[in-house]
Amino acid sequence: MITGESTRLAAPARSPGSRRRAALWAAATALAAAALLAGYLGQSRTVSVGSDGASQALQAWDMLHGNPLLRGWWVTDVSFYTTELPQYALLELVRGLTPDVMHVGGAMTYTLLVLAAAFLARGRARGRAGLTRALVAAGIMLAPQLGPGTETLVLSPDHTGTAVPVLLAWLLIDRSAARWYVPVLVWLALAWVSVADTLTLFVAVLPLALVCALRAARGVLRNSGSPREHGYELALLAAAVLATPTALAATALIRALGGWQVNGLPTALAAAGQLAGNARLTGEGVLGLFGADVFAAASTGSALAVAFAIAHLAGVALAAAGVIGAAAAAARRRLGLIDAVLLTGLVLNLAAYVAGVQAVNITSTREIAPVLPFAAALAARQLGDRLLGDRLLGDRLPADPDHPAAHRRRVRPLDCALSALLACYAAMLGYNAAQSPSPPQYANLAAWLSAEHLTEGLSGYHQANIVTLESGGAVTLRPVTRTRVGLIGAYTWNASAAWFDPASRTATFLVLTAPGAPASAGGEGMTVAEATATFGRPARTYRHDEYVILLWPRGDNLLARLR
Repeated sequence: MITGESTRLAAPARSPGSRRRAALWAAATALAAAALLAGYLGQSRTVSVGSDGASQALQAWDMLHGNPLLRGWWVTDVSFYTTELPQYALLELVRGLTPDVMHVGGAMTYTLLVLAAAFLARGRARGRAGLTRALVAAGIMLAPQLGPGTETLVLSPDHTGTAVPVLLAWLLIDRSAARWYVPVLVWLALAWVSVADTLTLFVAVLPLALVCALRAARGVLRNSGSPREHGYELALLAAAVLATPTALAATALIRALGGWQVNGLPTALAAAGQLAGNARLTGEGVLGLFGADVFAAASTGSALAVAFAIAHLAGVALAAAGVIGAAAAAARRRLGLIDAVLLTGLVLNLAAYVAGVQAVNITSTREIAPVLPFAAALAARQLGDRLLGDRLLGDRLPADPDHPAAHRRRVRPLDCALSALLACYAAMLGYNAAQSPSPPQYANLAAWLSAEHLTEGLSGYHQANIVTLESGGAVTLRPVTRTRVGLIGAYTWNASAAWFDPASRTATFLVLTAPGAPASAGGEGMTVAEATATFGRPARTYRHDEYVILLWPRGDNLLARLR
């Protein structure tokens, strides 16, 4: 992953037309951002918001209303505290507490991700070369696949948003001169993202540290490069090394002040018998990220979905060619710093996923979500100039069509193919965005509880937070689960301790799934017998669709008896 290329030590001179080109890029970026945001918002709404996404919305709402440290909260193994949660808090400030905040936030995040990958792909190239690179990266990512692909990339926080500040940090390194403040800003950025998501260690911290260490060591051993260049690379190495302890110190301070606590992430190496299954899930997950999961598309019975997935195989081929090209350049020690970091981050992310215990099912693809923007940017940086071919000479060729060299301006078949592919992907995005929106999960349950004036109760996790979000807090369900002794207790996952305080909160009913209910009902396995053993005999029992609702007398507070 090391290179013989030098780190840029001085800013390039600005050409007379640079301001005009910058203005054109800014205007084009704004128009593209608006179009992408509209498309991704429509596509995001085709997937129902569930309790996982609703949990982050409720956390952001709590931060917005006087609990910035999320005191008393148990979050998941990822806090999203410095990434998506501030974003959702700002959206809720404008839109209020509503499930659509998750759709708007997801669309915004993916729009930023596509634009960040495009600008990183552009690098220092200008004119047609820069535009081609940007379009290749954006085109590969342009149209996520409907279904699981949309859920992973354009909805709730699932590590996808983590790649946005990481790409911005790489963009800072790539586009800036070797100034002292660049490593400082990179250190702060990586520490900031690491507080939100420990995946940053594999996709950013370790890749930057390894690449800089190898480049600096090679330069010293071969006595190549200037001392200033080696010093800059060592400064970037220090920034990467310091990011993790800084994040740990910040997290420890938050906990010491009574702030949020994360649930432990299971970390272990997969058993030998799991590796084949992990590899299969990795392959399916990568295809899904690129919109090319033909098998999932075939299972829908839609010929159009299969056609879209097949078309996306071209993006997979471009990404694979870019990765192979980067690996070959690394072997020849001709790979640039950022290209090496992207390649190393991509490889480490996939290797950790295959060798670890995180690959459970296809929804676990979220653990490798950064692979998509990394591969797209890398492919564009490696292949962009080659895709241009003789067009790189076009600006220097004569305009006279009778000139012997003018034939080089002719459009090549590859130009037509790439343009048609980009137009096809844009049409796919339009088609995806035009599909009917899906209501939040358990919308019928939320409507029924509201109509029956049942406003404070308990339920399994899958119903709790999304019903609370969908009702705007008018109906509050708090998550509970079966304990080891056959009783019912609080579920400390994406929940606040304040919800279970009987001195300030009440709960008068419990929502259970009926025996034999389908998996879509979100059952937690709790039974009427366990509820009676925990809270006493209910006063009334209702049945609504797949749910059994147990209601206790008005004076009873179930929170006081909760284990």
